[in-house]
Amino acid sequence: MRNIKIIFISFIFLVPHSVFYAQSKYNLGFDNFNSEIQGMPNGWFKWGNFKEVTGERLGEDNYVGKVVSDSDGKFGCITYKIPANYIGDTITLTGRIKYENVKDYVGLLMRIDGASKTKALAFESMQKLRIKGTNDWKEYSIKLPYPTGAETIFVGGILGGNGTAWFDDFKIEIDGKDIQYMKETPKLSLKNYDVEKLNSAIFQSSQSIDLSSNDSLFSSLDILISKLGDVQIVALGESTHGTSEYYLLREMITRRLIQEKGYNMVVLENPYDDIELLNRDLQTNSLDNLIKEHLFSIYQTKEMKSFLQWYKENRSEFKIQFKGCDDSYWVFYEVLAENIGDNKDRKLDKLMTKLKANVDKRSKANLKNEQKYNIGIYNSIVSIENYLRSLNKLSGTVEEILFNGKNTYVNYVNIKNKNQIQSRDEIIAERISYLAKNKKNKIIVWAHNAHISNEIIVDNEIGLMGLNLKKEFGNNYHSIGLTTLKGSYSYIDEKFINGDHNYNDELKNTFIQPTEILLWENSFAVNGNAFYLDLSVLKNELKTDNIIGPVKLIGYGKETEEDIYWMPIVKNFDSLIFIENTSSSKSIFD
Repeated sequence: MRNIKIIFISFIFLVPHSVFYAQSKYNLGFDNFNSEIQGMPNGWFKWGNFKEVTGERLGEDNYVGKVVSDSDGKFGCITYKIPANYIGDTITLTGRIKYENVKDYVGLLMRIDGASKTKALAFESMQKLRIKGTNDWKEYSIKLPYPTGAETIFVGGILGGNGTAWFDDFKIEIDGKDIQYMKETPKLSLKNYDVEKLNSAIFQSSQSIDLSSNDSLFSSLDILISKLGDVQIVALGESTHGTSEYYLLREMITRRLIQEKGYNMVVLENPYDDIELLNRDLQTNSLDNLIKEHLFSIYQTKEMKSFLQWYKENRSEFKIQFKGCDDSYWVFYEVLAENIGDNKDRKLDKLMTKLKANVDKRSKANLKNEQKYNIGIYNSIVSIENYLRSLNKLSGTVEEILFNGKNTYVNYVNIKNKNQIQSRDEIIAERISYLAKNKKNKIIVWAHNAHISNEIIVDNEIGLMGLNLKKEFGNNYHSIGLTTLKGSYSYIDEKFINGDHNYNDELKNTFIQPTEILLWENSFAVNGNAFYLDLSVLKNELKTDNIIGPVKLIGYGKETEEDIYWMPIVKNFDSLIFIENTSSSKSIFD
């Protein structure tokens, strides 16, 4: 037996490495390569415009990828494509890199595509780390949340600017498991799924909603309200920001949760500091003026005014708080200064004066200086927070204001320190999480379907709010998507909704465009005009939550071809409310 073991071990060392590598599914080690007749190892191809993106033989059985810069191009990437027939939560790419005389950046790259031809589901690159110069072989890794709707995984080694880079020993893991040895899972699509089985499952999982009167709507929501009673965070979505019926439903659900289930906080997808000033002036200023001054133009509607009127009349009785969760650029200093109040502390006065100076300079700065002043604002906020905490004078209100201020400016510091940039969704999630740390807060969030989703929808950004909250709070986070098939909606033309503090855009109306694509909304319409769908029940009926199909997600702008997203909608939300035909919200200034 001992002699057999010795012979077997000797055989391992005598057989070329490529023979064993051939047993792997993917050529991630660059070894399946004949340098005499091939320019690139099997399966690898080029992205970018550098001419010399090739394989290279470094030893008898050692092959690597190589990218060399040239004067005619900006970057080159040696790239590998893998079908995303896997299930998991997190995907990691590891690889070894050697580089010489790199002037701009070198690193690993990973992109995950779904059914859309125009938008990636997730993307990560080491470009922002600006690794440059010369260095011998070293292992690096990058990580992404793994989207359910993934169809293709691209991995690569990228070089930007001048220099030479070599890449080797790529490894892809999903939830810590090597993809080379993982079981592949076939994709399920709405287009090819058994129609009768789907319709039956939807019927068994749904409860009709009657929108004909407030009384009928009220009773239609009994089952949903009962289910939400013990949840700490309920997120009420919308597939457009300008649909009247969505705000009718949101107001009804919100009022019932507050009155019957003890919810005490409503968080709107709107700048935090503006909502604080709206609250301050709620009893002394007209709602029309407050809405015009402090709410995004898309919310300046009769439907939003209806909720705010109820909030104004009932906030004291039910001890309701109204909050914003978006960036606080425009009146942050005003909110902070008012809550700190007059004091005789010279050091605090000095810190506040420095903060105000940076805020004033930022408002007038060009792009070159803006970064400097924004970092100055962030540092001033941290200094004020630390000083007040050292004196044990940091109130909960001021701490919350400073927290939102830090989140507003943190990415300028991240850029300076070459750290990961936080997406808008991630920052919104952090703000809601901060509020939910107080277990006495039972929170209702009003935000777009794209944000409240339990899964990433696109770009490793949209859906991260819901994904992060679901990871942190589990079943204490419940997302309710609101969607429709046809009808009208309102929109604005502003490209950057938070680009300035002039919320004076004209509210326009248009119709949802018909499409030949089979949408999830088409499947819902077969089963009723308006209903609540329990997606946990639907999952059990279908025995899966991985059916991928397209839905429409229209933001605050006018619908485009890019507003169709492929999603496993059963997994994206905990509940869904479908209304086949909806109408646009109405401006209060018409």
